Amino acid sequence: MNYEKLYCTIDTHVVGEPFRIVIQSPIAFSGVDVNSNHTELANNFETEKNLLLNEPRGHRGMNGCIVTSSLTADFQLLFFTHKGGNNFKYEGLLATVTALIETGNLKRTTDDSYKVETAHGIYTVKAHVNDQEVTAVELESGVCTVTESEVDAAAAVSVDNTRNYLIYNLPESIQGIGLEHLAAVSDWGIAKTVELTNANIAYDGVILVEKLQESSNSVRSVTFEKDGYILRSPGVDSSFALLTLLNAQESITDLENESIFGSSLTVHSLLANEGRYSVTAVPFVTGSHEFIFDSEDPLKNGFILA
Repeated sequence: MNYEKLYCTIDTHVVGEPFRIVIQSPIAFSGVDVNSNHTELANNFETEKNLLLNEPRGHRGMNGCIVTSSLTADFQLLFFTHKGGNNFKYEGLLATVTALIETGNLKRTTDDSYKVETAHGIYTVKAHVNDQEVTAVELESGVCTVTESEVDAAAAVSVDNTRNYLIYNLPESIQGIGLEHLAAVSDWGIAKTVELTNANIAYDGVILVEKLQESSNSVRSVTFEKDGYILRSPGVDSSFALLTLLNAQESITDLENESIFGSSLTVHSLLANEGRYSVTAVPFVTGSHEFIFDSEDPLKNGFILA
């Protein structure tokens, strides 16, 4: 066996959504400009990305993050994902800061506040640390706005004025957002994403929401990516989008968003900054791995299980 390439990663999850953080690999970029690196990663390294994302090393839900040096922040973070997934997620920032601190790969600052450079800008992530264990991390969003929807029965929200989400209320044909109704929810999401794609509607995700009667600021939701895949978490973007919509409709400033799998996120309005929100989460490190690329492996590019 000829071990041609070795990749060192840290695996994490944020309320159920997994992130594979690459801290050492043969992937090398020609410069330090984040936008050039982002484009280079998007257009190249298909073998490397497949190795890290696909079965038997990964699965459709896996998200990839590459840590590299930055001239303007504590580190630069580049995203790669499956076709149909978003190539930027706030959860990736939270997960990476947690993983780097807990494994000693990030030099601690005096206030445990860290700047992360991405192709979407530089974000500040605040960590709460107790004896080298990260007990929580928090960050603030960019500007989120309700926009004009191209689709009947759907509200539209732009997160960071970059990522666009279509929000649908739970239809009468589905009894509720719960695991007992997962098949119906999944079928609805697949049909809806196909319908929107065929109609050439631009969107980054579809959110199906059920308002919980016991509280005006508690919802249960499911987010579908463009290929109809269900996110494994409530989604930070989705939570920001839902609070943006509810804040416009009912002046709600706090929201608890629960996923179909029972995990939840709570987001808050920043009162001094209209259209901006904060979130706090507790990422968990689930493993560290060394992946080897073997050119003789007939399944070296991996595969996705149905």
